[in-house]
Amino acid sequence: MFNIVTGTDSYKFGHWNQYPIGTTNVYSYWEARTGATYSYTVFVGLQYLLKEYLVGNVVTREKIETAASLAAKHFSNDKIFNRAMWEHILNEHGGRLPVRIKAVPEGSVIPVSNVMMTVENTDPLCFPLTNHLETLLSQVWYPCTVATLSRKVKEMIKKFLEQTAESEAGLPFMLHDFGYRGVSSVESAGIGGMANLVNFMGTDTVRAIEFAMQYYHADVCAYSVPATEHSVMTALGPDGEAKVFEQLIDNYPKGILSVVSDSYDIFRACSDIIGTKLKDKILARDGVFVVRPDSGDPVSTVLRILDILGEKMGKTVNSKGFKVLNPKVRVLWGDGLEYDKIYDIFHAMKNAEWSAENVATCGMGGGLLQKVNRDTNRFAFKCSAQKQNGVWHDIYKDPTDKSKASKKGKLALYKTGETYHTVTASEFNDQDVMMTVFEDGELKKDWTFDEVRKNAAL
Repeated sequence: MFNIVTGTDSYKFGHWNQYPIGTTNVYSYWEARTGATYSYTVFVGLQYLLKEYLVGNVVTREKIETAASLAAKHFSNDKIFNRAMWEHILNEHGGRLPVRIKAVPEGSVIPVSNVMMTVENTDPLCFPLTNHLETLLSQVWYPCTVATLSRKVKEMIKKFLEQTAESEAGLPFMLHDFGYRGVSSVESAGIGGMANLVNFMGTDTVRAIEFAMQYYHADVCAYSVPATEHSVMTALGPDGEAKVFEQLIDNYPKGILSVVSDSYDIFRACSDIIGTKLKDKILARDGVFVVRPDSGDPVSTVLRILDILGEKMGKTVNSKGFKVLNPKVRVLWGDGLEYDKIYDIFHAMKNAEWSAENVATCGMGGGLLQKVNRDTNRFAFKCSAQKQNGVWHDIYKDPTDKSKASKKGKLALYKTGETYHTVTASEFNDQDVMMTVFEDGELKKDWTFDEVRKNAAL
């Protein structure tokens, strides 16, 4: 069971005794700093953290005693633990956290170097609580980074569709999450997979759908199709590969069918099995047969497969001058993809005069959900104001590395047109894009997944 009393970095246990005497309030904010990989952040996932860890009576007698015992042994010092504050929260607040959290609407696309969340204690006896929560609240970096990455992929694919295709109808399904097995935990699959679904509607990470349902009031909000794996395709050995293909086509006469086709020789499979022996059956299906290569160089392999399928299954040239396969056949690449490799595939297709619509989807796994970290978009949680002896003071850092300089004072996010500005809260508080989402143990705003998707839409 998670213990909010110990749910922080070790060194924060002693900070209550390090602030200036007379401190009653600590105010901190969260942003993506200058130098981030991406120019903006899709803000999503805070509601999960609030519902899972902060809402309700989260401080109990048992948790306090457990924390006190752990801290005494951890530091070899029984004076480090701030028992008085946690006892006060238990006795005076019923175990509810006296803190106010404001944040931008989930799904918002916020340019780098702007405030997205602020945290402030509401009880003067609990001023250390604000930055005690930094450790947990900063973990919103993960869903934000995944959602930002997948949105950047969506923007990129959209541009290739605009340039080479007659329709963008397939865009919501052109990135598919294959990351369940490639993440560090079931929880990561849920959080990261859900963040990707802010932008796309295809996934094989079932936990992502369940997280959206549990924490954002979603219905089943993403979809998949019948698809094979190598244990299926190799079940009859090399000589039986064509028979497996034929059985699949017979078993799935309608809809999308995705078939991994490189168990032995992907080019022979495309030419001899798909494009010759089973060509008529595939073209007679009431649906799309998706050829999935799973090895080799993605760019050269995809181009060669398109050429083979175009010759064998037929192709046309659209109004923009790009080749399009018979609509009964498409290609999927789902192995080892990251943003740059997806770009390389579509760029090469464009140069070879193949429309982007020939790719049914791009499958991302670890490249989407695992190969990110807090520094990808340089997220930081910093104190910007403190109340000491009844007076508020601006707090900031200004190191020689100016990219790590922090903001000062109480903050608001102001929007003019499509432009965001981080400003002094006293001047723009009534126009603040941020809203109170949590206060004194209660969730104050409960976003639906439909609302999040709408906020993040291109």
